[in-house]
Amino acid sequence: MAENPKAECTFTVKRPFGCMELWAGNERAHRSLDLAGLQGDVIALPSGAERGGDLAAVFSCTDDVARVVLADCVGHGYEAAAVARHVHHLLHKFRDVRDTAALLEALNDEFTLASEGMDGPLRLTTVVTGTFDGKSGAFTFAYAAHPRMFLWREEQQELCEIGEGLENFPLGFITGEKYLEQTVRLAPGDAILAFSDGATEVESPLGEQLTSRGLSALSQSVAASLPQPLVLGEFSKALLAAIREYHGADRELDDDITLLTMRRVAT
Repeated sequence: MAENPKAECTFTVKRPFGCMELWAGNERAHRSLDLAGLQGDVIALPSGAERGGDLAAVFSCTDDVARVVLADCVGHGYEAAAVARHVHHLLHKFRDVRDTAALLEALNDEFTLASEGMDGPLRLTTVVTGTFDGKSGAFTFAYAAHPRMFLWREEQQELCEIGEGLENFPLGFITGEKYLEQTVRLAPGDAILAFSDGATEVESPLGEQLTSRGLSALSQSVAASLPQPLVLGEFSKALLAAIREYHGADRELDDDITLLTMRRVAT
C-alpha cells in the first residue's frame, strides 16, 4: 500500500491582545504622542480647576494597534473629577478587551452597577473610543452619547462628521446597553478630531452656542491659517484659543474642554 503524502498544515497563532497606557489624565495638560502609525495630540482645559470631568487616555496595544478614549463626566469640578478617576480605573480593568463596542459595554455595566444605590444625582458619562490598526489604517470607533468626531480627508481637503447612528446611551443610564461601531480607513495625512461637548456648547457673549457646525468651520479656518504641513500641537493650541475667543477670552469657561487629534503618518 502506497503511503499517503504528508499533509502540510499551516497554523495561524493569534497574539493575545494587551494594552499599555501611554498617557491618561483629567488635568490641565497639553501632550503630543507617537502611536502605531499615528501622531496624537491632547489638549485639555478644565473649567475653574486644575482637574475636571474630561478624561483622555491613550494606549499602545499589541499587533500595532493604538487605542484612544475620551470620556466626559457630567458636570465639572471636584465631583466630576472623582467620577473621571473612577472611569480611569475601569479603563485599566478592561484595557485588554479587543472589541471596541464590547469595551463600551463592559465599561457601562460596571459603571452603572457601581452607581446604583448612591446618593445624589444620576452619574452619567459620555465616551468615544477608537482603535487604530497601524498595518491596515483601519480606525474602528464607537460612541456612548458622545459628540461625533470630525474626519479630515487630506486628499479631498474636506472635513466631515463620522458615526451617524452610533449615539446610544451614556455610561450609567442602564445596564445591558449594546453599542454599535463603525470603521473608516485612514490614508496617510488623514486626521481625526475628537472633543468634549464643552467645545461645541461654549457660548458667545451674546449667548449663542458654537455648535458642531461652528466648531467644524472654526477648525478649518484655524488649519488654513497655520503653516503647512500642519503641526498637530500648534493646531490644538490655536483651535483652543479660537474657541476661547468665541466665548470671550476674559470670561471663565462654563465647562471643561478637551481636544484629541490623531493623524495617520506615512510608514
